[in-house]
Amino acid sequence: MATRTVSKERPVARLWVLVPPHRALGGAARLADSTVVGYVSQDADGRMQAGDSPIALLPRCQRLEIVLDAGDVFQATVQAPKLTETKLRLALPNLLEDRLLADPAQCHFAFPPQARVGKRSTESSQLPVAAVDRELLARLLEVLSSTGERPRAAFSALYVVPPPDKESLPVHVARGRLVARTGPHEGVACDLGEDDVAPAALRLALQGGGWKQIRAYGPQARLLEGIGKSLGVAVDVADPIIDVAGTGAAIDLLQGAFARGGLIGDLSRRRPTLRSWRGPLIWLGVAAAVFIAGMNVYWLKLQSEASDVRDRMASAFRSSFGNVELVDPIVQTQRELVRLRTRAGQASPSDFTALNAQVALLLAAAPVGIVAAVEYRDATLQLKFKSPPDASLQNQLRAQAVQQGLQMRFDVDGSAFVNATGG
Repeated sequence: MATRTVSKERPVARLWVLVPPHRALGGAARLADSTVVGYVSQDADGRMQAGDSPIALLPRCQRLEIVLDAGDVFQATVQAPKLTETKLRLALPNLLEDRLLADPAQCHFAFPPQARVGKRSTESSQLPVAAVDRELLARLLEVLSSTGERPRAAFSALYVVPPPDKESLPVHVARGRLVARTGPHEGVACDLGEDDVAPAALRLALQGGGWKQIRAYGPQARLLEGIGKSLGVAVDVADPIIDVAGTGAAIDLLQGAFARGGLIGDLSRRRPTLRSWRGPLIWLGVAAAVFIAGMNVYWLKLQSEASDVRDRMASAFRSSFGNVELVDPIVQTQRELVRLRTRAGQASPSDFTALNAQVALLLAAAPVGIVAAVEYRDATLQLKFKSPPDASLQNQLRAQAVQQGLQMRFDVDGSAFVNATGG
């Protein structure tokens, strides 16, 4: 495993990683951070530089893009109905089943963003589509993420050169591979022959389009000068290694299941701006407004219920004790009940006599002579003990008090306070 060296140099503005052909890797499982790949870097001034490096030792960059070998990405144009993105993605395996050599279930499909239509339609249109082995793309993203780099796009090497014009055929040559772009989304890819022998695929591409000139791009672009002489066509070596405008028209494979997801996006790897935060801030504001509105509605509901309970308590009090000034229905009801019991000759549960009798029954389970003094105040009987009861006795007395309709609590000094429940 290669070890990434943290460089103090300023990261390059863009980095294109040129992935070797799938067959050269020996399978997606063989792809690792020690795999040597080609790359093209571009600094802030637009200058480009090409090189080879293990994936783990790639230059630090602000924007990383994956360039897959054109032979590993199937490109085609299909007659597809205008559907929503989800339905269109489900329909593509059936539309391309007869053209693909691989199992459609093992492929990941992509198409240009402008092909996404939000309404149903019975009309059909020409749709450019790209397909790649799902395992290869997943493994490549996994390896790159382990190095701390997160790709912004992934596309075929077909798009590193501009589309062809009437005069010249654009060709890219790097690490012994040749890619010729014969149309907006079409092209051919092959290995570069030995010496100045022209590859058959390049010869057929020139004959098919009638081009008499080659526009050469890439780190090995000058190798085409000798091949051009053998073909009898002029070769114009382009200054940029990669045509940046051509990559802008590429079909990005990082969509669907491989899309760079999340509402906030990749803010952690780029400088946050007000525009990048606009979406999250809008949703945060909406969530806050809904929360505040919900809390106000809930508070109004509780206030209405509390007002209704107070009105019913006041009505019940006045229906029982007459139309008197009402301040606290609960306290006034308790006082009226005590007054009525006194008039009827009944002792209130909070009276000293009744409460003392109840406490005497309660202390029957306690040791004899445990109580040192008894005080009665505000309908509460305070018991002071010669020695504070232990925890088990306190629990036993509290349980027995509940059964007798009493409330009993112990203070920190060991004394106990007893009063009638609701008294």
